[in-house]
Amino acid sequence: MPRSTVADFSIDRVQILDQDGRVDESMEPDLEGERLREWYRTMKLSRRLDERTIALQRRGELGTFAPATGQEAAQVGSTAALADDDWTVPAFREHPSALARGLSPQGIFEYAMGLEEGGEPPDDVPIMPPAIAVGSQPLHATGIGWAEAMNDSDRVALTYFGDGATSEGEVYEAMNLAGVYEAQTIFCCQNNQYAISTPLSKQTRAATLAQKAVAAGIEPIQVDGNDVLGVYAVTKEARERALRGVPTLIEATTYRREMHTTADDPSVYRTTEEEAEWEPLDPILRFEQYLRDRGVLDDDVVSTIEDKIETELEEALEAARETKANADPVDMFDTAYAELPDYLERQREAFTGGADGEIAPPRAAEGARGDGGTATESGVTEGVDRLNMVEAIRETLHAELDRDEDVVVYGQDVGVDGGVFRATQGLLDAFPGRVHDAPVAEAGIVGLGVGLAAAGYRPVAEIQFAGFTFQAFDQIHQHVSRLRSRSRGKLTCPMVIRAPYGLGVKALEHHSESYEAGYAHIPGLKTVIPSTARDAAGLLRSAIRSPDPVLFLEPMPLYRAARRPVPADNEVPLGEARVVEAGTDVTVITWGAMVREVEGALKESEASADVIDLRTISPMDTETVRESVRKTGRCVVVHEAPRSGGFGAEVAARISDEAVWHLEAPIERIAGYDVPVPLPGREEAYRPDQERIRGAIERVTSP
Repeated sequence: MPRSTVADFSIDRVQILDQDGRVDESMEPDLEGERLREWYRTMKLSRRLDERTIALQRRGELGTFAPATGQEAAQVGSTAALADDDWTVPAFREHPSALARGLSPQGIFEYAMGLEEGGEPPDDVPIMPPAIAVGSQPLHATGIGWAEAMNDSDRVALTYFGDGATSEGEVYEAMNLAGVYEAQTIFCCQNNQYAISTPLSKQTRAATLAQKAVAAGIEPIQVDGNDVLGVYAVTKEARERALRGVPTLIEATTYRREMHTTADDPSVYRTTEEEAEWEPLDPILRFEQYLRDRGVLDDDVVSTIEDKIETELEEALEAARETKANADPVDMFDTAYAELPDYLERQREAFTGGADGEIAPPRAAEGARGDGGTATESGVTEGVDRLNMVEAIRETLHAELDRDEDVVVYGQDVGVDGGVFRATQGLLDAFPGRVHDAPVAEAGIVGLGVGLAAAGYRPVAEIQFAGFTFQAFDQIHQHVSRLRSRSRGKLTCPMVIRAPYGLGVKALEHHSESYEAGYAHIPGLKTVIPSTARDAAGLLRSAIRSPDPVLFLEPMPLYRAARRPVPADNEVPLGEARVVEAGTDVTVITWGAMVREVEGALKESEASADVIDLRTISPMDTETVRESVRKTGRCVVVHEAPRSGGFGAEVAARISDEAVWHLEAPIERIAGYDVPVPLPGREEAYRPDQERIRGAIERVTSP
């Protein structure tokens, strides 16, 4: 077969205003002088704010700050092309855009002072808080843009990032997913020539950054980022395309004229000759010349603008100082969750002086919680469907999709294929437009959920196996769990991340990990592991309705275990353990597939055991555990994850904190070994079995 060309492309570049302030009249936007003068004022305000903030940081009054000097046109021009109700999704250098949206310099000062108040979005401006992790936020803009497309709205999301971020895989995932879902999203790359100290020539061999859009199937355009008129024009066109479901990547070529942050010294990697070459291209100088030529500016107007800027900044700085002086540290407890878990409430109480220790003492117990405190999965059988776990999950997803039109289900192979374990089978046909297959992009899948949730949806995302959630760990840790606290409760992330989990299916490497402890370590995230079909349904229903994000780990060996009665509309509260069996000799604490193993071990044991299924790993039901251990005086903790650093260590620590004087024997932990999970040929030797569990129970209960 002869060689042939299957695709080619070209990248257009736009410049309306040259470096001397001369305009190409054929492309000049038709804008009133007053509006242009406001753009100029905002650019000058941002430049002066940079100068003040750098000086304040050098005096030790402020923390690390990322100046935007030189990039004002790229941000002010693009923001000016948006409607008032469009979204902006910034990185950490976007104060010119924030000022253009009407935000006060006070918040920028506060953020530089290390106050969360500075990241709190106003009620009337759809803007996400600053994102520090490079390249992580474009996924949120894609999620928002997808949400707006599904809503058939006339709103778009515009996200900013730098040239360095284009080397991050999540930026490509965001653009690719935006193309797939026809998201109403604009990507604005401010190519300021440096990723901290690394010049563009060492970041990529591509002739342009705009061409990276070609691989994602979205529209590319390059613009002179120091030309505010050109940036405005291309963004206005990009917005019109976005409303038709065609995302755009704008590469705005500009120059960072100051340091990356105030912790950086650009003289180490930049020459004065290079900086001098960019001096005539300064966006404010060329725009000012244009406005003077149009008669929009003169010396008196410039002087008046500068005087007002000084007054505005001084007032904003004094207000920020007052905020800092009155900042109450206890606030850090108040926005991690919609409602404080008991243990966090007690930490808060201790912090405010209500206790002598690190944690306030436990309150009087009201008895163990969970399913009436008994091992009841029977007793409700008439007129109740008998389901296995995967059927219970499928039926619950169906019911919640039917109940709440804001619920959307998406992930790898969840649509036509019905999920790798068929947990979503039939949902695509029942709810077209609300069940979506996704590319193989775990970070992208989770990051989309942040944007969907911010835009009002309740996303339920599936990752095919829990071992691959680590490819989305930065999104879970940096954004999913923190959106509420980062925005001081203004934005929330009520999403569920479902993932098959644990040992027992004899799959390949990375398909059998049980690293739930790593996720339990993340404040703001709830981690749930059911052990029965009934609990799977009830916990999943609560997770979908929860105002907080939930990682929902589904034990694969239990997917098709024996069918049991599962009441319709069953709802199990998150954070409450289940007492599986009641006993007097020993407390056995476990979760997931290990519940079944513990039950089997006890059948051959003479010990009378309280068996507690935690169900929710975080927040953990400490009260039920504490009261059981106080009753029995002995404890065994069983989990399949590696022993060192496993969640069993946290369980033992809680018991040590609150019930140590009731113990009559050391706590035993039965767990996986501290080695990588073996391939199927050795998996059974690694997995805690009934013999190991029974041995621990006998050791603990022996006289």
